[in-house]
Amino acid sequence: MRGLETGKASPEKRRDNKTERHRSKYLSVVFWISFFAVLFLYGLAKNVRGEVKERDSDIRAASDGVALTGEVFSEEKEYEKKTREKFDELGKNINELEAKAMQSGTKTKAHVTNEIDKLRAKRAVLQINMEKLAASQKGNWETAKQKVDAAMDELEKAYHKARSHFESE
Repeated sequence: MRGLETGKASPEKRRDNKTERHRSKYLSVVFWISFFAVLFLYGLAKNVRGEVKERDSDIRAASDGVALTGEVFSEEKEYEKKTREKFDELGKNINELEAKAMQSGTKTKAHVTNEIDKLRAKRAVLQINMEKLAASQKGNWETAKQKVDAAMDELEKAYHKARSHFESE
């Protein structure tokens, strides 16, 4: 207690004070580093979310067939639109052919009805390929397009063949 009377701290108390000051400095440094790390991570997360939202909006715009610079259809959407129009037109033509066949003679009716059944089966295959094309991604789009083209050509040839049988008889 002698050190307290003279106003001087003992060497042990000085060491304890020094250690406590180091500890408080250490805790202060850890606190500020943690604080800045949290701020940095929050900003980084916000930036990443912003980039994801921006990328998502780009993807949505592209999937709608709208270019980012204007309302221009992409090659894929334009192709799908033309193919759908052709598909619908062939369906209408098949229905007209069937109506004509029902009004014709028995021999022609039987033959054309058989051909129409084949046309409807080919049209169903084409519809499945068109749905796959619409659902396909960029890498698979060309392959799906080739399948649609082949199915469309096959349907058109079969239609013209059935029509020629109907007209020749």
